[in-house]
Amino acid sequence: MSLSILNYLKQPKIALLVLFLVLVVYVILRSYIVRNKRARRQKGPVLLKLDGASAPQEQGEAVPAGEPELAAAEPPAGPSFQTLERPPSASADLLHGALILLAFVVAAGFVLVLIPQGRFDQLAQNIQERRAGAKQEQVAFLYLGDEVKDKDFHIRGVVRNITDQPLENLDAAVRLYAPDGRLMETAMVRMDKETIAPDETAEFHLVYPNYESQIGSYSVDFRWRDGVVVPYKDMRAAARPHD
Repeated sequence: MSLSILNYLKQPKIALLVLFLVLVVYVILRSYIVRNKRARRQKGPVLLKLDGASAPQEQGEAVPAGEPELAAAEPPAGPSFQTLERPPSASADLLHGALILLAFVVAAGFVLVLIPQGRFDQLAQNIQERRAGAKQEQVAFLYLGDEVKDKDFHIRGVVRNITDQPLENLDAAVRLYAPDGRLMETAMVRMDKETIAPDETAEFHLVYPNYESQIGSYSVDFRWRDGVVVPYKDMRAAARPHD
């Protein structure tokens, strides 16, 4: 039983969820304790009798015989009572705030984990394309297709150089996803030409051997050999079931 629980906790989604729930419970209990302390303080101050000071007498209380009655107009020489209030701990408040912040961070991480890997990669790709928005597209993505042949899964694509300069060391980054959306691997595929002249086309071809429906989907973008993303213009047909 304990081994099965540990196996569950090794999964990122389950571990983040457990950590988030623990932090939420702690924050709720901490807030409840703080509210109770404040409520007790508001009920009235705690009074402490100081040495050498007589306790206050209720109105109408008789003065014991043999003791002179004190003049009501004479104020006491010094404070007779002191309010005891425990100041809040700065370190405790700081820890409380840090745990609240940590709970939000864990919640954000849990939301990111719940996003399918393919969708997450697409979002990251869109951000990269926006950052490179000032750069003009350098290639046109003309075709992407796949087929199963001789127990191998083939992915082919065609691009065109739409600049007036030769393009060198252009690769296709092909991400392969399992049927459950998990990223299996990212393959960097070389073009069939190291140098693509202006208005010239080039093709990339990926072969996945011993294919037994391990791949549920895939996506493609383009990078220079050093890993920098290449802005491209998508000019494929509207029907793109695998991208």
